[in-house]
Amino acid sequence: MKKLVLTLLSLIAALAGYAISLDESIVMAKSNNNELLRAREDIYMADATYRDVRGNLLPQLSLQGAYSLTTTHLPDSAVPSLYDFSSGLDATADDNDNYLADSMTGIMASMIPSSPLKEGSLALQLKFQQVLFLGGKLINGIKAVDRYRSIQSLVYNVKERELVVSTTEIFYQCLLAKKVVELQQQALDTATGHLQRVESMNREGFVSEFDLLRARLEVEKLRPQLIEAQNNYDLALAAFRRQIGTEDTSLIPEGDFVIPQERSFNEEEVMQSAKTNRLELRLAAINTEVNQIKYNAERGNYLPNVALSADYSVYTKADEYAIEGDDFGTMYSIGIGFQIPLFTGFSNTAKRAQTRHAWQQARLQERDYQDFIGLEVKQNFLSWQHAKENMAVQTQNIQMAERSLELAQYRFDNQVGIQLEVFDAQTMLSAIRLEYYNAIYQLKLAELKLTKSMGIEL
Repeated sequence: MKKLVLTLLSLIAALAGYAISLDESIVMAKSNNNELLRAREDIYMADATYRDVRGNLLPQLSLQGAYSLTTTHLPDSAVPSLYDFSSGLDATADDNDNYLADSMTGIMASMIPSSPLKEGSLALQLKFQQVLFLGGKLINGIKAVDRYRSIQSLVYNVKERELVVSTTEIFYQCLLAKKVVELQQQALDTATGHLQRVESMNREGFVSEFDLLRARLEVEKLRPQLIEAQNNYDLALAAFRRQIGTEDTSLIPEGDFVIPQERSFNEEEVMQSAKTNRLELRLAAINTEVNQIKYNAERGNYLPNVALSADYSVYTKADEYAIEGDDFGTMYSIGIGFQIPLFTGFSNTAKRAQTRHAWQQARLQERDYQDFIGLEVKQNFLSWQHAKENMAVQTQNIQMAERSLELAQYRFDNQVGIQLEVFDAQTMLSAIRLEYYNAIYQLKLAELKLTKSMGIEL
């Protein structure tokens, strides 16, 4: 009894929580799902890669330079003593001889290094490079990264749709688990009401003690089933909160758990929609195209690479730290360079063969995807048809089971039938109700999976 009270209290607390709809749940799941967030970052990275590769088409400019100050202390042995040429003149030397001797002494003095030696230097270079032709490798590379960008965008959309499907499935699992709790509670209430009637009839001598014990056992049998149903509901709620990325225990999924509006699907139209709209087929086609681009790029390896380069340099060197305006010199150059592979040890041939086989492999994989998706669509279509037919059957069954319980209870109250008929009718009604709500869940899920397999945005 204590467990039942605790279960009922937890159920009341859950019902008092904050209701969240399916659309709100999907929005939260998209905002908090780490895998989807990583896929979004992959899109940003692919965009950056595309801009990086495409930037190689534009001219490349670079400026480099250096400014340095140098102080050199020479050893004494590296600094010779100054020789005075005038000391070698005799008394007959005239003014011209003295002038020449002084000039030679000055020239010699300028050739002797001073210590410390101070120098300042400045150099700047502006370099320009422009690719003219790379045998198609650059253009094919840009095409490849552009397709890679498309792949990442489609991968994100695929993951987003899968997240919508899984979130919707878990959302309705919670609603189904809640319905099971309600059904078990109704069954317990019905069995308890029947027990009260049996107790009253037993006091008046209309039923035996065996019937009384049987009614009590039926009530006690349903109590643990209610507790189990509540535990399953709690687990479903925990899985739901994990799916939408929240730890808020007050969030309770709420929505209509009724038969969905009838929709008609034609198998041929479903197949055609899948071929046209399935993102996985687009991914396979783009993957084939990327491998073809790689093959085309490798085929151009024997072509020359041609580039235009130019540079302009400014430089200077001064004997002192100070640099004057007339110390600068300039240099510039321009040219076209090329490179032609003559023999690479058959490496280029092997690369071409490898990419050609990779391209063929991608084409075969694309065909496999087409066959697999066709089989998946057919399976989901048949599952939807079965779920639809099962829903119609369960709708009729629940009406018959409710009527059967009414007749069994009427017969027992008028002492025409036995108590076992009532128990059987109660058990059957509980089972049929469970099958009825499970049929609703299966129909919703089958319709959702069929819509996804058709490639329709959810």
